[in-house]
Amino acid sequence: MNGKSLKAPDMRRLASHFGTYVLIAAAGWLMPLATSAQTTIKFIAWNFQVETVNEFVKQFEAENPGIKVDLEIIPSAQYAAKIQLMKNANTPFDALYVFDHVLGQWASWLEPLDNYPGAAELKAKMLPLARQSMTYNGKLYGLPYFTSYFGIVYNSKMMKAAGIAAPPKTYAEWTEQAKKIKTAGLAQYPLIWPVKHTGWGGMWVMNTMVASRGGKLLDDKLNVTPEGLASLKWWESTYREGLSDQNGIELDPNESARAFMTGNYYTDLTASFFAGAQWANDKEKSKVAGAAFLAPTPEKHATVGFARMYGINSASTHKKEAWEIVKFLGATAKSGDYVTPKQWVQKGALTWGYEGIEKDAAVSASLVSWGADPSDMAANLKNALAMNQVVPFQAVWYAEWELFANGVLQNVLAGRVKPEDGANQWSDKAKQLAARYK
Repeated sequence: MNGKSLKAPDMRRLASHFGTYVLIAAAGWLMPLATSAQTTIKFIAWNFQVETVNEFVKQFEAENPGIKVDLEIIPSAQYAAKIQLMKNANTPFDALYVFDHVLGQWASWLEPLDNYPGAAELKAKMLPLARQSMTYNGKLYGLPYFTSYFGIVYNSKMMKAAGIAAPPKTYAEWTEQAKKIKTAGLAQYPLIWPVKHTGWGGMWVMNTMVASRGGKLLDDKLNVTPEGLASLKWWESTYREGLSDQNGIELDPNESARAFMTGNYYTDLTASFFAGAQWANDKEKSKVAGAAFLAPTPEKHATVGFARMYGINSASTHKKEAWEIVKFLGATAKSGDYVTPKQWVQKGALTWGYEGIEKDAAVSASLVSWGADPSDMAANLKNALAMNQVVPFQAVWYAEWELFANGVLQNVLAGRVKPEDGANQWSDKAKQLAARYK
């Protein structure tokens, strides 16, 4: 270059020669025309606290500047069907939320995570509930979005007004307490339930009742067990006796939780997070805030739990990057801390999938703020039965059966079908589907 300035034609020739650089001789440096490449991954979630999810995605992108997340939100009621349609159409996506009750159906196209960096260590630290819920045929298919267990959310203000000392410890006592509250005029229908299926519904309440009696819903021959029929009969009797609200049969889990927040009901047997600061103990929106507490299930006090998870599409062309977001959201940030799981406790009352998270000061303070005992919640999460210990939850046919069974349940509770006939319909359908999918 001999110290001479470059003429315009020379600069054009150099730019053409080097492709991505323009040489500025007067300044003596090279200016890149393009920034370093970013990988964009498609991440699909359902519509729970979307603003919070967006916040977590931004945190991930800040920690991983080479990855851009294209977030798609699908309503939870249509989520499973929409994902299946996307798979059938070969629509590309990389990471996603996964319902545990469809894992048996989706495992054929989900990516096993066991051999990804750090997966074995994370699996070893998981709660049994999380590990069992996300493992299918011995392979791990997800990291925990959250885990939850079922308990009785009760209105202590109504309970005390009726002169009741403590929440029910048996089903007979539950009935008597509801009658006492109704007779006192404290509630027209003391009991509200999550029955309509949206993500889950009344069948999970059935699973809880059966577990609390120490049984399973279906035996090895797919017949409804004595514990299953006893639970169904008791539940139906609460509607027949005017203790449960018939209109509530069409309420899904979120809607029944909002109904409980009106202060018009005594109990709601539901997922533990519905007792949290964003639901029953929301000081701005709930009329039972400060009076809503969690009690264990009756009888043997056993309960079931479930897990939602983050998974990877095995057809993804960006599996390495997909693993990074799954690990960030479902486990640890680069610092090694469970950043997202801890934030979910504070922002959504969604509990964790790993041992010891309740010991974190911020997590503990958040739980205590709405009346929960961190040690008690940790013990319940650790001891909760996975759904597949009560029903064939991971069978390929289970999700289809659950939708059918939930419709039958609604008919039984509404008085259109006798409990014995409803139980027979459950068994017949399970046997039919099991034979079809053999």
